[in-house]
Amino acid sequence: MEEIVKHLTPILNEITGYIYPNEIELHWGLLVVIYPYLTGLVAGAFILASLVKVFNVHEVQPTYRLSLLTALAFLLVAPLPLLAHLGHPEKSFEIFLTPNTTSAMAMFGFVYAWYLMAVLLLEIWFDYRKDIIEWSIREKGFKKWMYKVLSLFSTDLSEKAIKLDKKAAKTLTIIGIASAFLLCKCALRHFLLFRRGMKNVTLENSWKE
Repeated sequence: MEEIVKHLTPILNEITGYIYPNEIELHWGLLVVIYPYLTGLVAGAFILASLVKVFNVHEVQPTYRLSLLTALAFLLVAPLPLLAHLGHPEKSFEIFLTPNTTSAMAMFGFVYAWYLMAVLLLEIWFDYRKDIIEWSIREKGFKKWMYKVLSLFSTDLSEKAIKLDKKAAKTLTIIGIASAFLLCKCALRHFLLFRRGMKNVTLENSWKE
């Protein structure tokens, strides 16, 4: 028993926060591994949606909108395991203020922001714009104004506008496919670093200081 304690003492001095069972000699923990799993679900759901818009696979048409919303739902919670892994998650915004191109997590932050705001949200907005406008006309009170804000006060339901929405959604889908692979690449990089147990790569950097 004394030998075990003696062996663990120098390792325990390097540990901050909390760990899961059997993680004591791992450089990154289970929470980091959950992240590539979630991003894989995001990319998979988005690629399923792209089968309809880009590849014209009409058999999966009923799942198109569900796939987009599923991708959005998982994308919103994908960073939470990484934030929970940090000693000071409230400092996570620093990756945008002091970007580090050699940091896997910093690059993921930029790819994540791009994929969420510039691709997925825009595609969902173009796909739902017609419905949101119709809901804003039909509803009353708070819901009416909520839908007006979500539609960015757009009222154009002409055939030309609908075609433009579909064209924009298809373009964003093509961009999104490349972004989905890039997001998976970042997740795979995290996972490979975790498997190799690289001592010279740390997720926390200065956030635990």
